[in-house]
Amino acid sequence: MGRSYGSTSLSRPLAEEPISVLHVDDEPDFAETAADFFEQRQARIDITAVGSATEGLEYLSEADVDCIVSDYRMAGMDGLEFLEAVREEYPDLPYILLTGKGNEDVASAAISKGVTEYLQKKPGADQFSVLANRIENVVDQTRAERRLEESQRRFQTLLDNVPGIVYRGHNDRGWPMRFLSDDCVELTGYEPSALVDGDVSYGRDIIHEDDRDRVWEVVQDALSSHDPFRIEYRIRTADGTEKWVREQGQGVFEDGDVVALEGFITDVTARKQSQRQREFQSSLLEAKMEATIDGLLVIDEDRTVASYNDQFVEMWEVPDEVIETKSDEALLDWAVDNKLAEPEDFLTLVEDLYDHPDRTSRDEVRLTDGRVFDRYSAPVVGDDGTNYGRLWVFRDITERTEYERELERQEFLFSRVQEIASIGIWEYDPQSGELIWSDGIRRIHGVDDDYEPTLAEGIDFYHPDDRDEIEATVTRAIEECEGFNRELRIVRPDGDVRNVRTWGEVSTDEHGATEVIRGVFQDITDRKEREEQLQTYEYVFESALSALAIAGLDGELRSVNAAFCEMWGYEDCEDLLSQSVTDFWTEPEAAANVVDAIRETGRWEGGLQGVREDGTTFDTYCSASTVTDDDGDPIALMSSFVDVTERNRHEQKLAEEREKYATLVEQSHDGIAIIQDGAFVFVNSRLSDIVGYEESDLLGMPIIDLITPKSRELVQKRHEQRLDPGADDPPSQYTLTFETADGRERVGEVSAAVIQYEGAPAVLTSVRDVTERQQYEDELERVNEELEVLNRVVRHDIRNDMTVILGWAEMLGEHVDDDGKERLETILTGGKHVVELTEIARDYVETLTGDGAVDVKPVQLDPMLRNEIMLRREAYPDADIVVEEPIPDVGVQANEMLSSVFRNLLNNAVQHNDKDRPVVEVTIRERADEVEVTVADNGPGVPESQRETIFGKGEMGLDSGGTGIGLYLVHTLVKQYGGDVRVEDNDPEGAAFTVTLPRAG
Repeated sequence: MGRSYGSTSLSRPLAEEPISVLHVDDEPDFAETAADFFEQRQARIDITAVGSATEGLEYLSEADVDCIVSDYRMAGMDGLEFLEAVREEYPDLPYILLTGKGNEDVASAAISKGVTEYLQKKPGADQFSVLANRIENVVDQTRAERRLEESQRRFQTLLDNVPGIVYRGHNDRGWPMRFLSDDCVELTGYEPSALVDGDVSYGRDIIHEDDRDRVWEVVQDALSSHDPFRIEYRIRTADGTEKWVREQGQGVFEDGDVVALEGFITDVTARKQSQRQREFQSSLLEAKMEATIDGLLVIDEDRTVASYNDQFVEMWEVPDEVIETKSDEALLDWAVDNKLAEPEDFLTLVEDLYDHPDRTSRDEVRLTDGRVFDRYSAPVVGDDGTNYGRLWVFRDITERTEYERELERQEFLFSRVQEIASIGIWEYDPQSGELIWSDGIRRIHGVDDDYEPTLAEGIDFYHPDDRDEIEATVTRAIEECEGFNRELRIVRPDGDVRNVRTWGEVSTDEHGATEVIRGVFQDITDRKEREEQLQTYEYVFESALSALAIAGLDGELRSVNAAFCEMWGYEDCEDLLSQSVTDFWTEPEAAANVVDAIRETGRWEGGLQGVREDGTTFDTYCSASTVTDDDGDPIALMSSFVDVTERNRHEQKLAEEREKYATLVEQSHDGIAIIQDGAFVFVNSRLSDIVGYEESDLLGMPIIDLITPKSRELVQKRHEQRLDPGADDPPSQYTLTFETADGRERVGEVSAAVIQYEGAPAVLTSVRDVTERQQYEDELERVNEELEVLNRVVRHDIRNDMTVILGWAEMLGEHVDDDGKERLETILTGGKHVVELTEIARDYVETLTGDGAVDVKPVQLDPMLRNEIMLRREAYPDADIVVEEPIPDVGVQANEMLSSVFRNLLNNAVQHNDKDRPVVEVTIRERADEVEVTVADNGPGVPESQRETIFGKGEMGLDSGGTGIGLYLVHTLVKQYGGDVRVEDNDPEGAAFTVTLPRAG
């Protein structure tokens, strides 16, 4: 038996697997030209060239190849002799013979010696395109046959199935399940019972919301024609992970109606990727084409048939009158009317290729008679680059397609049996020491899918008490060719002990020696536990939280548990027995149909509306099945019920909330966007309004394109910092400038947060248009700056001038009579008041032009208040200003402008007093967290109607002794400190102003 050659991957499409080729030719120029062509245009084909058949045999003894391409005429051993030598060791290795000239004797001899293909050398690069096509076809055909043989060998050990979930369910949009295999947890994160009991809906909770309608439509289309269905779609697992799955199944029909769906769901996430079709550049060989198994057709640039071979006519069975028209359109019309199973797709590709003459194409064409053709097309390009038309190559691959389908079917069955029966297969080669486990065995042992143990490691999984027995059993199998069947225990890596049954059979070579041991491994833990489960059944039935009921095949209740009685509002469960199961529903007729369905199919799941003893109704989800005896004959009906009234209400509410959320996003006054990889993947209409672009134009646009140059660096820095898990979080809000579609600038206040969007990191951003507000703030800042300058300049000039006036007025006191002194005193008082007003104006302006962030700190009350009282006494010698002693040594939350508060309150108490001698009393009261300072006077008081407005800007006038600005300043400063100011009546007369300040810690 010859050594194996080449390699195949059952999980990889044939057309994508690399091909290794040994090229034997004693013409170096031809070999070098061929190597250059394949390197530049056929990345799939890896070619190794040698100069003689002897070198070729040496290379084959050291390396595996998928195909041999050999020249016929060579020094020493020619191509036919080389073929004969190859066939002795490698009877199935594809072999393509090249000759300089056609020769029927050579072709006949080559065919008799087992050549795979016979090809004549032609001048020009076109021959290499044909050669590449031949290599791919013969290798793909051989691989398909080899895969089928391998699958059939494995299938003799155990039937095949696909890894994933085996299910049976209902044809309903929620896809309620009757049965799910244990791999449900691995694929979806949910226990099978959660879906079977209805706690989780496969259709609503697991299938991706964007794929649900498509899945429903594909399945319904297949069911309507009683065909199997196959579809790939996305799911969301229990932890929110998005996966791609491939589902294939079919309907279960009774009397033409769909009573159930059954099939398999497999994880294809890792394999889900776009598959690129390989382009082939081909050119016309010559007008006369050699005999080949391929049908060849050449169409020139005018859509006229330039050339074809007999094989093309025979394959397509084209009538003479059609082919003789030389019209490509006539050929297409005839094929559409008489041969093509999918004419629209055929014509679409043809027209697309004629519209793009530089393209190549390869696909499969199905005929109405069941045959399948491999179709390859490439432009015919001359050495000068001129395009002369298009070459079409057709090969009948019906047999290969059938191989691949049979291979797929057997692999499907193999995986399915492993999954359903909790079994797997193993194979051990004593010569190489290689131990092979199937996925089913890995699942039983609780190890990763890529775990590959040695024999010793496999034996180490067995329980210490069983390890000697399995070692002896394996030894006897190897040495004495003795099969075995044992029930033993294994210990999983997590410590879980499982009961297993292992079968083994020995395959021997021609000398009777053990060649390989293969067998089946089954987890029988469940069977071992079944007796214990049966013993606890009655307890579980009675104490179950779900409502359970058992009825006879005639539909009369035999037993119910307490939860059933409670759900239907019965106090005594005995009252329910002997009643029909159809008596507890709003639609007894529908319930009767359910009973019939259970009798016919053995299972039923779905929703029904129950009626309690008091007449109220509720929604339930029912899972029912037949109870069978040891012979498998039905003896009773058993059902479980879950009250899903609240769940249905919750789902309705959830749907409404989702709709509200979508409306909220679209109606938001802020622009909302999701940015991924620096570009917009979602925008709402408000963002479109702000920047002046259509929503469709924004999708896919980099955000940087909307940002003015001065803001781009900030945006890029914040974006990178936000997505970097090791960096500090940037500010969640900041301001930047956008450039609109018409070139204007808009200022936006941006908030951003990192989210997951469609399985990848993204940034959720809201944009508020603050252009007008920014313009207002800029203008306000300018006015404040001007006001501060004006205040500083005017106050400085007034104080200087008043200093001069007051100085001269004091000097005039010695030069005026008594009447003049009284008037001079009035001048001095007024002048001092003007100076005092400049101080108030300074404090007022500083308060107005501050940045809003007041610097508040602990301030000692005693020295500040005492100093202001002393200054007011000096300023108003005719007033009595009395303070309650002692002033407490306490700190308050304020700043250095607190003195302005007390100065203005004291000034107000004196200046607005109508008594000849004003009396002002200052009292201080301490509390746990605040301090109150009251300034009371004996003046006219403040009318109650003015107490709400006295501290406002509206009271700043010159209609009284003061300006009113002082009290507004008092109110403003105290509020900045976190305190309060109020005015009340003084007893027996006057007004009392009370300032409350937070106490310093």
